[in-house]
Amino acid sequence: MNDLDSATLTGLGLALAAGMLIGTERGWHQRDLPDGHRVAGLRTFALIGVLGGLGGLLAQRWGAVVLIALLVLVGLLLTAGYLITARMHAVMGLTTFVAALATFVIGALATSGAWTLSTVVAVVVLALLQFKRPLHTGIGKLSEAELNSGTQLLLISVVVLPVLPDRGFGPYEALNPYRLWWAVVLLALLSFAGFVLMRWLGARRGLTVTALLGGLVSSTATTATLARWARETPAWRALAAGGAILACSAMFARMAVLVAVVAPALGSGPILTFAAMAVTGGILGALLAKRSVAEGLPDLNVGNPLKLSAALQFGAFLAGVILAGRFLADRLGDAGVLITAAVSGLVDVDAITLSIGRMVLEGSVAASVATFALFIAATVNQLTKLGLMTSLDGRGLALKVLPAYLAMAAAGMVVAFLVP
Repeated sequence: MNDLDSATLTGLGLALAAGMLIGTERGWHQRDLPDGHRVAGLRTFALIGVLGGLGGLLAQRWGAVVLIALLVLVGLLLTAGYLITARMHAVMGLTTFVAALATFVIGALATSGAWTLSTVVAVVVLALLQFKRPLHTGIGKLSEAELNSGTQLLLISVVVLPVLPDRGFGPYEALNPYRLWWAVVLLALLSFAGFVLMRWLGARRGLTVTALLGGLVSSTATTATLARWARETPAWRALAAGGAILACSAMFARMAVLVAVVAPALGSGPILTFAAMAVTGGILGALLAKRSVAEGLPDLNVGNPLKLSAALQFGAFLAGVILAGRFLADRLGDAGVLITAAVSGLVDVDAITLSIGRMVLEGSVAASVATFALFIAATVNQLTKLGLMTSLDGRGLALKVLPAYLAMAAAGMVVAFLVP
């Protein structure tokens, strides 16, 4: 190894930069303390970062024992500093101590060649140090139910999901455990994130953000979450209806973008049509949400914000829809793109949009048939969401959403008629 090669100098430079970055934050945080009353400041952190970098270089020549010995030495020096300063102050935290050890390790990572990892870790450490107040405030606002829900969400997503097989089982091999459980995780995540956003941003803004972002991911799962909230707190039904309309408008916006990207041969007609439906739904959903909040709302009575049982019910509903679609396709045979679009729309519109775009590019389907198939998929998907709302909250929510759905369909037909 050349002592002055570019990799060595870059690693040492990153180690020094990380130490100075973290040391700047620690120095600013302890800026009111007089000299001699701080365990470590800007210069000390910079030196610790460089020492970690040198330790990483030495470890490449003489083994990890050198790096460990330097880390122990730094730890002993920091401990001595804490013992001295602890006598000067009534209370001393361990944050600076741990940050200094992290800086040493970051320096070692930098000179070992893990430049990206060391940079990312340095920024994360800086953020954790700087955002002390909002982090502590957020913890103080957490309830036991929210903490339990977050833990459950991690269990079903990080522990359960990766071990499920990603292949078909059951009749027609239509049931994929991994994808069905992913739908359960998605609904649980939307439910939990929406609840937290509404607590942070307020009812209308939090639900609006949840509906729009959820609609970009899965408008069906978002609708199921909103329907559950409407059932458990009926006074929220109008706001939930506004959110369901916004989620559907986000779906049409997503379809417009997909058509423009994967099927430009269809021309501007479908793009403008779906865009008009998205704009109409966005306006109507926003107006309904604003009016419902202006009338005043009670607290959302959801108990457990995760509601895993509701997510499991949605997964069962999704499995039933998939089996029904495969059964119809098997009984009716291959009736072409239109039947495929109708069956696909029972669950999702993205897959059929991408598939039709590919077929149009290959010339295997005419543009007029492809456009009609996309409308069928979108219509069936809206009908599925109305059925989902009815099954979860009766007819109340579905009746509030239906006029906006009809208005979106009317806007789409008008644009489709006017644009060739």
